[in-house]
Amino acid sequence: MSLHARLAELASLGARGAGIERGLFSAPEHAARTRIAAWAREAGLAVEQDRAGNLFVRAGDPDQPPIQCGSHLDTVKEGGAYDGAYGVVGGLEALERIVRSGVALRRPIELVAWAGEEGSRFPLGTLGSSVYAGLTPLRALDALIGDDGVAFSDALHGPTGLLADVPLRDGFPALAAYVELHIEQGPVLERAGARLGIVSAIAGQRRFAVTIDGIAGHAGTLPMAGRADALCAASDLVLAVERAARNVGEAVATVGQLAVEPNQINVVPGRVTLRVDARSADEARIDAIEQRLREAAREIAAARQVRLAVDLLEKRAAVSMNARLRGIVRDVCVRLDPRAFELPSGAGHDAMCIAQVAPAAMIFVPSIGGRSHVGDERTAPEDLALGVDALVATMVMLAAAE
Repeated sequence: MSLHARLAELASLGARGAGIERGLFSAPEHAARTRIAAWAREAGLAVEQDRAGNLFVRAGDPDQPPIQCGSHLDTVKEGGAYDGAYGVVGGLEALERIVRSGVALRRPIELVAWAGEEGSRFPLGTLGSSVYAGLTPLRALDALIGDDGVAFSDALHGPTGLLADVPLRDGFPALAAYVELHIEQGPVLERAGARLGIVSAIAGQRRFAVTIDGIAGHAGTLPMAGRADALCAASDLVLAVERAARNVGEAVATVGQLAVEPNQINVVPGRVTLRVDARSADEARIDAIEQRLREAAREIAAARQVRLAVDLLEKRAAVSMNARLRGIVRDVCVRLDPRAFELPSGAGHDAMCIAQVAPAAMIFVPSIGGRSHVGDERTAPEDLALGVDALVATMVMLAAAE
């Protein structure tokens, strides 16, 4: 089955009018893991899973640290067909091709479909890789409650959690190196006419939960003067977040989730909850955004007569890719595409967690129009194929080396 056919089949799982929705341990995400496991077994590869929900496909000695590749199968709401899924399907094809080639390897090779990279159901991004790398204790997952009110442990052990016919791996064994294949999710490669990119670093990321408590009241009888309108305060804060990122420079900040209560046309909003996502390859710039966010929150609370709380949900430091692996990836990519060049990733990836415990590198292919996290996310088929060529060559060099 071809790379493109497999991607198309996965894209049908969780497909909705505007895109794809495969939250961690949802029925469509479970079906996607089931497909990967089935395709792997058809190729004669060993399949395992762990207690965080990560799925592993291996060729070679199970007792040696492997050369890993991987990505994720979950999506954001109304997401696209390539973010994450391409790295998993492309990684599976890479393993199949390497095994078929009969090349002698000194190390085993392994594909990982990481659990919950997007954080779109449970409030922890790069969930599976973070646990694997020891950045998040496994027991901490028990405290996670999904956006649908379901506890992580209940979802993990429910009918769409762990795969019933896949062996459960003990612990989180060491790996020798990690390479992640991914779409760029931005316009840089396409604008430069390059078909491959070598990731130099992954931007740091912080997420905040903001709660604004005002006073609800009748929209017709409560005078404008003296209102404690939570949504007006939230509007001020959203614009303050935008200003902070613009003024700091070389950083981005987004308010992409907001809930209004009681959310009725004839009631002054009494409570608003929202989440802020701030990113930069420079930690000092994220520090500056956080400082300005908290300063703005204090000023808005005083001016609007509301209570405003800002809580840190998640913090991921910026991570540089391993210099030696980056050099290997660069040599491979430039040989396949002379226009290939190094660039940072503004998006977070599982590689940023795995880089804490093993040498890690990433390979990018272009995103048409720089579109991602949307239903019309696209990459040219020939670029998808070239990315797999680069992954195969890189993994062979790493697994065959002394």
